[in-house]
Amino acid sequence: MIPARSLALSAGLLMSSSQIAAHEFWIEASKHYGNPDETVALTLKVGETFRGSAQPLLPGEVERFVHLTDKSKTIDGLLGDSRPAARITMAGGLNQIIHLTTPYSIRFGEHDKRWANYIELDGLDRQINQYPDIPNTVPVTERYVRCAKSLIKTGNQPVSDSLSSEMPFEFVLGGSWNRLGSGQRVITLFEGQNPLENVLIKAFRYNDRVVISEAYSDANGQVRLDLPTADRYLISGVVIRPDDDPNYDWISYWPSITFEVIN
Repeated sequence: MIPARSLALSAGLLMSSSQIAAHEFWIEASKHYGNPDETVALTLKVGETFRGSAQPLLPGEVERFVHLTDKSKTIDGLLGDSRPAARITMAGGLNQIIHLTTPYSIRFGEHDKRWANYIELDGLDRQINQYPDIPNTVPVTERYVRCAKSLIKTGNQPVSDSLSSEMPFEFVLGGSWNRLGSGQRVITLFEGQNPLENVLIKAFRYNDRVVISEAYSDANGQVRLDLPTADRYLISGVVIRPDDDPNYDWISYWPSITFEVIN
């Protein structure tokens, strides 16, 4: 008799190589600065090093898609094959776009090198080694959740708090800012309301699609990343934990944030 666990895994764990290789998920806004009542197009992207393909908005894969200002408004989006996935009308001040997916699942079988490559690429040893009782070599099963955020700013009023509390894990920019300038920027990774350490956080620059700066989050959940030029940036990382679902070994969360440095 085939175990129930195996039946559950065989039902939907296999993914295409292109999906597995797509290591980042982000929201690409048509602009990050503007005026209230202007329209901004939002494209959902999957890929690597800030280079990727536009994705359709599929309701079954969306846990939460909101436009957050002084209130939270659900983004209905443009369904099917529409690109962009949605459009929003900017409000005054800081506009945060939040997109949280339902879990996707994957199985890394015997001799599958992708698991080891994944661990190395995202610096996950520090996290995985905290749980010696969970399988850390293939075969391994995992679910993953994408947690994307994008910042869009109007007006001249500085902002200093971009913690939305709309996602299980999210990045927050430190300090007070109106138009983001180049140089070092403190970024904090939060799990709910609490900072999270030992996560490798990378900054990708849009112009040349490279990792421009990276560091592990410290005990305060913070990294200091160098954003040296005016450009669009993607900040991303991976949080991995034992999965409470007995059908899977691990569950990972892929938080990201996009914004623009203009001077």
